Amino acid sequence: MPLPSKQNMIYSRMMKMIRDNCKPGDKLPSETQLASMIGVARRSLRSTLSRLEEEGIIERTNRGTFLRDSSTKSGTAGDPVYILVPCPDYYTASGFYSSYLIQQMIQGCVRAAVEHGTYAVTLPITKDNNPNNLNLRQFNHLREGDIVIFNGSWAIEIYSILKKCKCRLGYVTDREFNFFENTDLDCYHLYWGPYWNCLGDAVMQLKKDGAEKILYFGRQQTDISKYGKASFFNAHSDAGLECNENFYFLYDAEMPFPQTLQLLKELYNTYRFDGLIFDSNLYSMQSTFPDFYQETGIPHGVRMICNVSEFLRYSGLPPHTRILHRPQKAEFKKMVDRLLSANVGNINIQGKYEFPYLAEFFEETNFLEQ
Repeated sequence: MPLPSKQNMIYSRMMKMIRDNCKPGDKLPSETQLASMIGVARRSLRSTLSRLEEEGIIERTNRGTFLRDSSTKSGTAGDPVYILVPCPDYYTASGFYSSYLIQQMIQGCVRAAVEHGTYAVTLPITKDNNPNNLNLRQFNHLREGDIVIFNGSWAIEIYSILKKCKCRLGYVTDREFNFFENTDLDCYHLYWGPYWNCLGDAVMQLKKDGAEKILYFGRQQTDISKYGKASFFNAHSDAGLECNENFYFLYDAEMPFPQTLQLLKELYNTYRFDGLIFDSNLYSMQSTFPDFYQETGIPHGVRMICNVSEFLRYSGLPPHTRILHRPQKAEFKKMVDRLLSANVGNINIQGKYEFPYLAEFFEETNFLEQ
């Protein structure tokens, strides 16, 4: 997304000044004073004043320029939402899942911004996706009170910069980590907690869907596979399900996808499970897929929860397929709504993974359009 035009920047500064310093009926400073306060030429300022008048935010009379009632609401048009992204080409530089989460963050922020009558701007904080090479010039765009949204503790150095700028902040991390807890900044922090604990919730969801024998088939290199075993089997015990050490099966993530399907076939022939948590290793774009059910011999009626991967583009998945979903878009929209609507103080809350059906997931994330 490009940086805002000069007129949009002037408009944003005007709206911030009005929001922070004025109340309905107040007389605004003269054009000369306003231009000096904002740091622009009077000619540039006049275009913004005309726009504010057309929108009913100010009233210009022979006695001066006055603020109308509608402009005092929090989150009025012109408050930009700055979204920090790792680098300009984050779609290809961040890996499949990271790129997907960044896209969901942007979509949620933009949706909230538009609903509040404003706009969003992405600021790439590095040129090469390396947190050691921050592009500090991007932070020159930020002023006190600006709304800044970001994802993760990837580049920890930016926390001090944002604190110094006194921005209003919204951010998501994988663990409880509120750097701004003891500050007077407006800060909305959402953390997900240990990701692998969601395996226990996935077992419970499949149990509700009618499964009695549930198998986890996951990549051995991932954190969810390394640390999720206890959560998986504890849920089995709590739900009164059959427990078998072999129901937790890990495979090499480098294995070609057709081979993973053959492994699944062998497991199904051995255990005849009726519930499956499938952690796919399919992350490369492709137009055709092997027939999952033909290759594995798994009946369509087996209840399944899948991770977010290119496997979800396979058209043969039944509608009762569920997705292990981190509702990133919805959470960022909620976050920006709050920051644009009111002072939030310091919010520190834990997010929760969800298991929507396939169609619900597609509708929420626009996954098939990405």
